[in-house]
Amino acid sequence: MITTATHLGSLATSLDEFGATRGHTLAMTNGLTQEQLEFVPAPNRWSIGEVLDHMLRAERVNREQVAQLIQLKREGKRPELTLTFSDLNISVAGLPRSLLPLFEAPLTLINTIVPDSLRNYLTRTRVFPFRNPDAATPYARRPAAELRNDLIASLQATRTLFQDNTDLDFEQMFVQHPLLGRYDVPGLLRFMSAHEQRHQSQIIDVKRSLRLPISTDCCGARYA
Repeated sequence: MITTATHLGSLATSLDEFGATRGHTLAMTNGLTQEQLEFVPAPNRWSIGEVLDHMLRAERVNREQVAQLIQLKREGKRPELTLTFSDLNISVAGLPRSLLPLFEAPLTLINTIVPDSLRNYLTRTRVFPFRNPDAATPYARRPAAELRNDLIASLQATRTLFQDNTDLDFEQMFVQHPLLGRYDVPGLLRFMSAHEQRHQSQIIDVKRSLRLPISTDCCGARYA
């Protein structure tokens, strides 16, 4: 846990939250067979294995963004990334990607008044259907053990990135995207948790289709 400086307190809390979220992902998919991981509940729906691979790819995208911010800061440049739909083409389902550039300016303006907590709520609860960016499109039929090991290793890689840069103030580093909004790095970690929790509920739906049980953890939260 990162506790070496006061300004890292928010980062430590957000990183711990993401670690706990990943722990739930591992718990809720522990013991699933390869056949269960590859089960597709309906046309144009992801299997649990694809959901897990998507989580990994999304985490890598976000980790690479943080690494870019660190590099900018180390080079004496302003640690801020302003992304466009060309950089990350996430969109609302049903909206043609060819039209995305038309919405960059209005969405950026709207996101100046939408609080992080509301954006994360909408992300977590699947109120709006989103279309994943190309960079996070999952592969199907990955081996179960490989997926689990990668989920553990990816979390460690994210933690290591921060542990190797404890001298930096991550609250002064920002990523901005027209649809996702503007986050400092602790806020980006909170978004990452909300995104993974969104897909945990998707895993629950698939497990219900498989008639697998829903469990309850020590804090009363339900997961498949």
